[in-house]
Parts: sequence; structure tokens; C-alpha cells
Amino acid sequence: MIKCLVSDVDGTLFLDLDPPTGIIESNTIQRIQELTRSGVRFVMASGRDHLTAHYLESKLNVKVDGIGQNGGVVMIDNEVLVSFPIDEALVTALCTLHQMTKHDINILFIDDRGHHVFVRPSGWMYDLFKTMLNRKEITHLYENGLEQYREMDKHPFVKAVITCNTEEERDSFTQEMVEYLSDYSYDWFYSSPQYIEIMSKNVNKGTGVLHLAKVLNLNLDEIAVVGDSYNDISMFKVTPHSFAMDHGDAKVRAQANYEVSKVDDVIDYILKYNQQ
Repeated sequence: MIKCLVSDVDGTLFLDLDPPTGIIESNTIQRIQELTRSGVRFVMASGRDHLTAHYLESKLNVKVDGIGQNGGVVMIDNEVLVSFPIDEALVTALCTLHQMTKHDINILFIDDRGHHVFVRPSGWMYDLFKTMLNRKEITHLYENGLEQYREMDKHPFVKAVITCNTEEERDSFTQEMVEYLSDYSYDWFYSSPQYIEIMSKNVNKGTGVLHLAKVLNLNLDEIAVVGDSYNDISMFKVTPHSFAMDHGDAKVRAQANYEVSKVDDVIDYILKYNQQ
């Protein structure tokens, strides 16, 4: 029996990608409500912070647990149970690289309290997060730069997001970043044509699902997962009930056991599977 559905957010639960509106289709809301009434737990897994689960609860009218910051934080029953901070020395090195590079980048840091802090609080991504704050998709956005923030708050960050203006700039900066940070331990991946995400070593959505299973005392074949991007592949690898959105990259789709066009299709699968 499948007892838990873990869903990606952007491009999966929110089908629109550019720019994200935070809108969930009404039929999907009804199907998720039906799923939870049948006893299946609903969990979000996202690069967004774990407190996005509360925003989703307000839209879905069901209880939502959270794997946030790409596995950097796991929240069950509104309690943060697992958090994997990145090294503060790595934070400092990223800031130094930001000052040195000729590329027009920005860096966003997020902690396990949902605090969002930009190195440079300006530009298109900062404006996007201001909009998200106004829509209550996030709970905290610091209005000044990281240097001033660190003067009053030393709480560790769990994720960094480097934003670039183009895919070409992203690829070029990645080469510079990998060389400059060669002495540091971390994992990185592309989450979009313009984002490079930095995590602690061996931390991802898949490890988040593993921690979730341990806390909830679930077997991995009692969990279904759905997503659309490269940061979802780690989830696909931990359970046979893995679903990729059919608009995702072919390399992503190839890592899942099934393809779907909506979360509704996954719910159909789960309800039929559990009836058997």
C-alpha cells in the first residue's frame, strides 16, 4: 500500500514555470483532498524552503509536510527534524567569488527558519522573491545585503542559489566556481537554465525522502514521488513508484518509472494501487 505522496512544487504542483504564480489547478486541489481522505500523507519536496508547506496548506486545505531546500531541511508535523547546514567558510568563499567574478550574478542564501538573504538585494531574482513574499509563499526576505545581515544573525544557511541571466553565463560561471571552490566539500546542480544550487555534500531530495521514511516508519515502496527536474532524480532512485512530468527534460524522464502530465495522474495511480 502506498501511504505517502511526495510532490515537487514548481513545474509539478505549480505547472506554470516562468514566472511561477503559485497557482494550483482546482481539480488537482480536489484530487489531493481525496487522496488525503483515503489516508495517504501529502508531502512537498522543493528547492523552496520547507515553510512553503504552510502556504500549500492554505491552498489545499489539507495537512502538508515539507522536504525543503532540496533536502536540506525535513519538517514533519510542523517540526524541523533534520537540517544540513553548509559550511560557513563556503559561504564566505562564495561571497568573495561574487566580488571577484566578471559575471553578473547574484547569490541567495536560505536557512532552516525560512530566512532568505541576498548578497545583493536588487535585480530580477530579488524582485521575484519580493513578489513571493507579498503572496505569502515565503515568510522572510531580508531587505539589506548579506554583510549587514551577518552582523546581527549568525544562524547557518542550508542552501545557496547562484542566479545568472542566461544559460551561457551560468555554464561559464560554473567553470569558474568549480575551480575556485576546489578545496571545499559541497554538492551543486542546475535547477533551471539560470540557477546553480549549492548544498552540503550528499544532501538532496532523495536523502530527504529517506529521512522521511525513517521518521514515519515507512518502507520505500510505500512512498510515491513525482517531479519534473534534475533535482528530482535523486527521489526517483529511492522508490519504484517514481513519476516524471512529461514536459521535463528527456534525461529526467528516463530516470523515473512512469510519465504523467499532472499530479492528478499520480493520485489516480495511488488510489487504484491501494484498492488492489
